[in-house]
Amino acid sequence: MFRPFAIITARAFTVGTLIALFCTAPCAFADDVFPIFTLSGFGTLGATYSSLHTADYTGGPFEPNGAGASRHIDFAGDSRLGLQLSAKFTNKFSALIQVVSQENYDNSFTPKLEWANLDYGFTPDINLRAGRIELPTFLTSDCREVGYANPWVRVPPELYDVQPITSSDGVDASYRVHIGAVTNTVHVIYGESVFHVAPGPLRTQGTGIFGVFDTAEYRALTAHLGYLRAHVTVPFASDLPVTVYSAAASLDMERWFLQGEVARATVDGLTPGYIAGYATAGLRLGKFTPYLTYAVEHSLDRPVLSPNLNTGQRGASAGLRWDFAKNLDLKVQYDRVWTPAGSTGLFMNEQPDFQLGSGTDVVTATLDFVF
Repeated sequence: MFRPFAIITARAFTVGTLIALFCTAPCAFADDVFPIFTLSGFGTLGATYSSLHTADYTGGPFEPNGAGASRHIDFAGDSRLGLQLSAKFTNKFSALIQVVSQENYDNSFTPKLEWANLDYGFTPDINLRAGRIELPTFLTSDCREVGYANPWVRVPPELYDVQPITSSDGVDASYRVHIGAVTNTVHVIYGESVFHVAPGPLRTQGTGIFGVFDTAEYRALTAHLGYLRAHVTVPFASDLPVTVYSAAASLDMERWFLQGEVARATVDGLTPGYIAGYATAGLRLGKFTPYLTYAVEHSLDRPVLSPNLNTGQRGASAGLRWDFAKNLDLKVQYDRVWTPAGSTGLFMNEQPDFQLGSGTDVVTATLDFVF
């Protein structure tokens, strides 16, 4: 399946190439002879500045620090390098490994095995995968680390941080059906995951991860629905129920695009629960793509076992993408971030003089590439 925004300009990259590189859709059933092994990669070099100096602005929950209190300009948070090796053994049997190096919770860039799975296609529309598999919670989950495949410098953290687990070790079954011009794909997943959340080595284990996800595509329109449940264990509590409901829609025309997502995520006893979402729009003007985004994370004020002062955050973004060469783009994005009174929002490393309800102006520049 091809995700919206995987191609920003037709000149920069072909649809078929991007699918082969970064999307884990079922392989085509044809009689052509394919290479057994295919190596591809992607990466981003980023620099971020935040005007707030009493806390760190970070682009994700796994980053231990960011721009602001820790670093005047953060070169680590939005930078990454990924390699993907795929193997096609027969028309029905294939394998995939993806390794990503980015800033970890312990300030290292130790490569992480993001995906590693075997794929068997019983028919062109029925597939079974086993191993480490991406969780398709959101519309761009399978390409969230590939800066070149997205219009923004980073996926909107107000939404994507409410469910930070990106993969699970288990199985995934998919069924695709064609009804006229509509293609509908259903995924059912089951597995478990272990990850660390900053700050510090807070080891979190997710077990009994079960999800059902449906994606419908009709010409330029894509709709996505998801349901995920699991139990998480942290050092001070175990078997905390997790539930995530998500919905998204995208209209990706030749000259312009619109996309929006919304989710409700709860982790009983660990977070107050959130309703989050964003809307984004962009216009393609040759090699340039200006875009606007508005995102919000709103607390549900559910009881927690330990203090959690993130009661929400809002962000408005304006950016420009320039596809200046084949397989290369340069982006510049400005974010204005607000937090409600009494909230830390998604800030990290709050200093003694940090004030709840603070906001910040963020400027980020990234260079994205694929090969």
